[in-house]
Amino acid sequence: MKRGEWPALVALLTLFFLVAFVTYSHLGEDAFITFRYTRNFADGMGLVFNAGERIEGYSNLLWLLILTPFEWIGVRLHVVARILSTLSFAGVVVAGWWYARRTAQREDHGWLRWWLPVAIAMEPYLHYHDDRGLETVSYAAALAGALFVLAGGGRVWVAGMLASAATLLRPEGIGFVAPLVLVAVLDEDVNMKRAAKFAALPLAAFVMQLLFRKSYYGAWIPNTMLAKHATGLSADQLIGLTCSHAFVPLLGFLGCVAGCTIPHLRKLALGSLLMLVTSAVFSLRAGSLLNESFRYLIAAMIPSVVGVWLLVQVLRKWRACWAVGVVLLVLIPTTIFRGEGEASKYFRGNGDAPRSQLLARLVEAPTWNLAERWRWFFHDPVYINAEAGRWVARNLPENASIGADQIGQLGFYAGEHQRIFDLLGLADREIARHGLTMKYLAERSPDYLMIQTNDGTDFWPRDWRMQPSVASLRPITQSPDFTALYHPRWFVRSRVTSLLKFGFVVYEKGARKDGDEIEEVWVGVDEEEFERLWRVQ
Repeated sequence: MKRGEWPALVALLTLFFLVAFVTYSHLGEDAFITFRYTRNFADGMGLVFNAGERIEGYSNLLWLLILTPFEWIGVRLHVVARILSTLSFAGVVVAGWWYARRTAQREDHGWLRWWLPVAIAMEPYLHYHDDRGLETVSYAAALAGALFVLAGGGRVWVAGMLASAATLLRPEGIGFVAPLVLVAVLDEDVNMKRAAKFAALPLAAFVMQLLFRKSYYGAWIPNTMLAKHATGLSADQLIGLTCSHAFVPLLGFLGCVAGCTIPHLRKLALGSLLMLVTSAVFSLRAGSLLNESFRYLIAAMIPSVVGVWLLVQVLRKWRACWAVGVVLLVLIPTTIFRGEGEASKYFRGNGDAPRSQLLARLVEAPTWNLAERWRWFFHDPVYINAEAGRWVARNLPENASIGADQIGQLGFYAGEHQRIFDLLGLADREIARHGLTMKYLAERSPDYLMIQTNDGTDFWPRDWRMQPSVASLRPITQSPDFTALYHPRWFVRSRVTSLLKFGFVVYEKGARKDGDEIEEVWVGVDEEEFERLWRVQ
């Protein structure tokens, strides 16, 4: 390593941490489903959401197991999850730098070797997921790290371990490991025996998890996959996504194809190309679940950046190659168009998602008050879902059965003694397979129902029948059978009405009696405190 490279790498990582810390910190709802499983597992109840109910309502076994020791020693899970995610992000930046340096040609300029790690560090979708508490960034980092190690001539067992981690971090991980196996088989420097050793590690991890799932949960397929099954994206939707990403995926695809003509970069180009194709096929089959801001497309993000770098390599003979590289580098952190138009329609419902655009976050959204940002990083969530869970812990009977359509933060903060009946099926097999019906709801007969709705500030309390946020629940809550079984008892809403436009209608079992009034409950911090915690000016 040349003198000065280590300081430069440390400076890059320091800048990355500063940008990620200052500009984005927003916990995801689904992370708290995993946190509740982790807490129950650490407490000796097993890998369950409710005591005694063996249902696989998580989709990140390895992430859950990694978090468990921290629960044992009392570290707050949402803090350690984001720290581990950030370390994974830093690791893949280092892996990109290692690969670029290892394969650099004598005629390469220094900036060309640094382009790849810088671009990875600026990738906005990784920034978006980095602080959400989920396995998403670690999963993308494991896949990309395995690709870099294989393509860069590193140790096969290291690549195998990373591929095994990806297999255990996401159910679809084994499908994205398959292109890496092909890269190992086609590698002239790796004989078939060593390639088989690489493939054996993720395959063994996959088979072991499959056998565990069948023996422990009685099913071959995760319940989450059944609950979240959906038709895939249409071709025009996929094209629309590419356009809204400032054409970076398309440029990456072209760069991977062109990069296959460069002998010393061919393995990286082939592996990245196959991963992009796999991601496209996966999206067309199961990618219509566009909530959580492209969580299911995360495996394509780093290969897209790699493809753009390969495009720069192909154009390296141009005298203005450095200028082309700068232009393409600027495209990476600006891959989400602003505004309410067609390009941003995939973020509808995620009000914070436009901040994934790095330049916008640096200029508009963040505060540079590091003390407040530091406090917010460690602060427990103050969103309506978490506040509703705390309200449950304080006001509803212990061991009550509660049906809810938002089981993450609500279920975690309600406490492990409350039995949460998942109305959307993530933690319920029957609903995952067939959807919620009035008949099944009557059979389960939870003591209370907590259904998220639009806040209804403009018309509350004239019409308590506010529409549930989840469209599939609306016919049920409006049916006569439902009103015969449950009546609205409380409306739990946030004090932060200008930003948090959701509340929870709490239904109590039993018919509504004459004279019963719906009690309006205000929870959480006030607007001024929320502003100070989240986006202090």
